[in-house]
Amino acid sequence: MSPPPDPSLTRRRAVRASLVGTIVEYYEFTVYGFLAVVFGPLFFPAGSPTVATLSALTVFGAGYLARPLGGVVFGALGDRYGRRPVLMATLLIMGVASSLMGILPTYASIGAAAPVLLLILRLLQGFSAGGEWSGALTYITEMAPPRRRGLYGSVPALGVGIGFLSAALLVALVAGTGVEMSTWGWRIPFLVCIPLTVLCVALRYKLEDSPEFKAIAHTAEGVSRIPVRETIRSHPRDVLSVAALTIGVLGPSILGKLYVAVHLVQIKGFPAQEVYLLLGLTLLATVWIFPVMGMKSDAIGRRPIAWIGLSASVILPVPLFLAVDAADSILAVAPALLIYLLVEPFVSGAVFAGFAELFPTRTRFTGVSIGLNLGTIATAGFGPAIATWLVTATGWAGSPGLWGSACALIGLGALAVTHEADKLSNREVHPS
Repeated sequence: MSPPPDPSLTRRRAVRASLVGTIVEYYEFTVYGFLAVVFGPLFFPAGSPTVATLSALTVFGAGYLARPLGGVVFGALGDRYGRRPVLMATLLIMGVASSLMGILPTYASIGAAAPVLLLILRLLQGFSAGGEWSGALTYITEMAPPRRRGLYGSVPALGVGIGFLSAALLVALVAGTGVEMSTWGWRIPFLVCIPLTVLCVALRYKLEDSPEFKAIAHTAEGVSRIPVRETIRSHPRDVLSVAALTIGVLGPSILGKLYVAVHLVQIKGFPAQEVYLLLGLTLLATVWIFPVMGMKSDAIGRRPIAWIGLSASVILPVPLFLAVDAADSILAVAPALLIYLLVEPFVSGAVFAGFAELFPTRTRFTGVSIGLNLGTIATAGFGPAIATWLVTATGWAGSPGLWGSACALIGLGALAVTHEADKLSNREVHPS
C-alpha cells in the first residue's frame, strides 16, 4: 500500500501550478490590450487612429462580456465534478485562442472576416478567463493550511499581476528588437502562448483535487446538483458583495495597468516601447505586495486593509492622469505611476483572498465565479474604452480618473454594508 501524499508537497505543487497557470492565462488575456494600438488599424481600418483603437478596445471589452458565461459554466462544472478538470479546460481554451490570434489574417487579407474572427477568439479568451481566476482562487484557498488562507488566496492575484507585467515587458522587448510591429511583430507575443500553454498543462496535469471537495463528494449531502440555482437562492448578498468589491478594485487598477499605456501612446505620443517598458518595470516593483498583504490580512483581517486601499483608489486616479498630462517625458510619468500602482496589490492581495470565504464548499466555485465576473464586465472589460471616450468627449486630461474614482466608491459602499463578524474577516472557510 502506497504511503499517503505529503501535505506540504501537495500544497507546494498546488501553489506552483496555480501561480504559473494564472500568470500564463492573464499574460495571454492581457497582451491583446497592450497591442490594441498597434493592430487596431490592421483589423479596423477607420479614417482616425483613435477610432481604430477604440474599436480594438471594444473587442477587448467583449472578452469580458463572455466572462460571466464562462464563470457560470465552469463554476457549475467545478462544483459538480471537481476543481482540477476545470482548471485544465480553462487553460487549454485560453492557450488555443491566444495562439490562433498570432496567425490571424488581417482586414487587408480577408476583409470583414478578419475582425469577426478576432472577436470570436476574444470571446473564447473571455469564456476561459471566466473560470480561470475564480477556479484558481477557489482551489488554492481550499488547499491552504488553517490561518494562512489570506496568503494562499493572494497567489492568483499575484499571478494576474505578473501576467500583466510579463505582457508589458514582452511587448516592449519585441518592439525594441527593431521588428516592424505593425506588419508582423505584433504576432510574436501571441505565438509565445504556444510553449507557455504546454508548460502549464504539464504542471496542472499532476494536480490532485482539493481535500475539501473530495470530502463533500463522499458525504450524504454530496455536491450540489444545480450549483448556480443554489448559489443565487442561498447567497445573493455574497455574490453582490464580490461583484461590488471587484468593481472597486479593478476599476482603478485597469486604468493604471492597461489604459494608461494606451493614453501615453495614443494621446501623449510617447514611443510604445518606452511606455510598455516603464509600465512593466513599475508593475515589477510593486508585485511583491500581493503576498505581503495576503499574509497581513491573515493577521488583522481583510476589512481594515480594504478600507485603506479603496479609499486611496478614490483619491488617486484624477491626480494620476493630470500628472500624465503635464509630463514632458516618459520618466516624468514614473513617480506618479509608481505611487498609483502601489494601491492595487495592497488592496487586492487581501480582498480577493476573502472571496472564497463567503461561500460553502459545495457552491464556492460558482459563487466566486459569478460575483467576480459580474464585477469585471464594465470595469476591466470596458474601462479602457470608456476612458478613451471620456478624453475624446470632454477634452479634459483628468477625465479617465473620474471613472476609476467612481468604481472605487462602489467598492467602499459595498464594504460599508458588510460586517466584520461575517464578511471579509480572517475567519475559517466554510467547511461545507
